[in-house]
Amino acid sequence: MTEETSSRQDQILKLLLNSRQGMSLDEIAAALNISRNAVKQHVVGLENSDFIKKDAFRITGGRPSRNYVLTEKGINRFPKQYAWFCNLMLAELKAEMGEEAFRRYMARLGAKFAQTLMPQFSDKGPVERIAALIKTMQTLGYHASEDQTNSTPVIQAFNCVYHDLAQQYPELCEFDRAFMSALLDRPIEQTRCMACDDCSCQFLIKNK
Repeated sequence: MTEETSSRQDQILKLLLNSRQGMSLDEIAAALNISRNAVKQHVVGLENSDFIKKDAFRITGGRPSRNYVLTEKGINRFPKQYAWFCNLMLAELKAEMGEEAFRRYMARLGAKFAQTLMPQFSDKGPVERIAALIKTMQTLGYHASEDQTNSTPVIQAFNCVYHDLAQQYPELCEFDRAFMSALLDRPIEQTRCMACDDCSCQFLIKNK
């Protein structure tokens, strides 16, 4: 995809974001001052990427026109800033609960989250569980891998998904340790932490 094509497609997505009832090819062409055929080519690309979809026909004074609207994937393409809200919520929780209760709360959340994933792990052996956990963490954005240089299994995560928040609230790491421990059915010891300026988060998988 060329930079010009990407720019045009971004413009179409922004138009549709501001017009949730949808827009026709002719309306998009008029808004961008380009030809209908050019719009159609971009729209096909966006449809193939599942960013937009066809909506109902709209009957006007002229010919019926097909509207296009954003899909959920298209809506989620636009950045969303949650950190300020999370920071506010965590500050209130910690202030109300106290540090130790807040730490236990994060561990309970991690264990509860693990229960939603447990069906994918219950029929697996220890080695398979580690592989499945790494795959799950990859999906969640941790950029995880197993460190093969250790005699004891170690999982490394090179992207802390809430890095800025964890620097202010180190208790968040309890969430990671709890959900990993529950899915592996083994104790987890965190030996490195990116929130403490380490290059990665490292989790030692201990024997029962």
